[in-house]
Amino acid sequence: MTSRVKKRLLNFLRLAVCAAALWFVLQGVTLRDQVRLVDGTAVVGDVTEDGDSVVVALPDGTTRTLSRTEVAVDSDGAPAIQFGLKSAWRNSRKGFLLLALLIHFPVVLPQALRFRWLLGVQGIRLSYWECLKLTLAGNFLNFAAPLGSNAGDVFKAYFASLHTEHKTEAVTTVVLDRLIGLGTIVMIVTFITMFAASDGRLAILRPYLFAMVGVGTVAVVLYLSPWVRRYAGLRNLLARLPMFEHLERVDRAARTLARHGSTVVASVILTFFLQLLAMAAYFAVAVALRLEAGVGQVLEFLAYFYTGVVVQALPGPPQGLGTVELTYRYFFSPFGSPSQIVCMALAIRIVVLLCAMPGLLVAVTGSYKPGSGGYQRSSSGDPAIVEGDAARPETGAAGAVRDDVSPTTVQVSAASPSQGADAPVL
Repeated sequence: MTSRVKKRLLNFLRLAVCAAALWFVLQGVTLRDQVRLVDGTAVVGDVTEDGDSVVVALPDGTTRTLSRTEVAVDSDGAPAIQFGLKSAWRNSRKGFLLLALLIHFPVVLPQALRFRWLLGVQGIRLSYWECLKLTLAGNFLNFAAPLGSNAGDVFKAYFASLHTEHKTEAVTTVVLDRLIGLGTIVMIVTFITMFAASDGRLAILRPYLFAMVGVGTVAVVLYLSPWVRRYAGLRNLLARLPMFEHLERVDRAARTLARHGSTVVASVILTFFLQLLAMAAYFAVAVALRLEAGVGQVLEFLAYFYTGVVVQALPGPPQGLGTVELTYRYFFSPFGSPSQIVCMALAIRIVVLLCAMPGLLVAVTGSYKPGSGGYQRSSSGDPAIVEGDAARPETGAAGAVRDDVSPTTVQVSAASPSQGADAPVL
């Protein structure tokens, strides 16, 4: 099977998942309102008054007034009125939608700062303005590109690498940036589910989240363990691969970040802050669409929104189209009608897209490209990271690659004249 055929099959599978999820989500969603009567029939139209009587504007332009005795009730004793998409939008609080835009727009600012911090760990000195432009363009392409929700990351990785001669480290930083973001979200949701009621909808997430956190923690510990590296002997095996040099540089970049614990902690705290902004904007959308979103539901709503973000980042339809709506449909069903939930999901996507629109300007103008100076150098005129003897993997007496080098013990020779005093130790 050729790579082209595999790609087409993968795209077909993604579209099939998207179509199936959307079909399931749209079950029960109507454009107009539906009022179920005690005789089993339903009146379809736009509910204009819901008081002592229910007034429905019919599609033919006439109105019909229904007494309360004619309208059926649901299991909770509430009138059996299912509001459609038109009513969900018409009755929405437009001021809260504007508030959601204002809250979500600054999210890109800490994103760019986190990216700059992580690049700085690798000795890649980009200004905050350059990181902001790359982040804006990446966010827009993540949302709008047909390649899926990772297209912006590919874009950011490629053009970040043009700003430095350390291209592998720049690309690795984009991946690490994404992993820190997703890892922080998973930790937040796990923390919230720890205090959720055992019979609530959050409880279903608890074992999966605990498993993800446990597996991730064990994987990181094993990866950074000098003992595992010494006895596993994986490097000598990987050294036979044609891409070993790049894999070695990726490994060094990841371990360099691991040595900068303060940067990792600061990045996690910054991620928590920016995600809190984003989730507050989502909650404002829920309030705008008149879901039952009170103060007591804030943490529960945040956990559901965070879960949607994780689903959106998984391989599948672009931007989790259909799968995110399906997730919302399951978790938010006690708080609103299917039409309200679908409207909320659509409104959230519109808010995110509008906040990402400055990235379109950056992408169209090409201002994300490096200037004539190419990659940046340190103040001494030398590259920020030296790829001389200090950057080569440690070897034993027989020339074999050592597996027992701890991230905290690798030292740079003092004889490296071009190594700046503030350059990261490789």
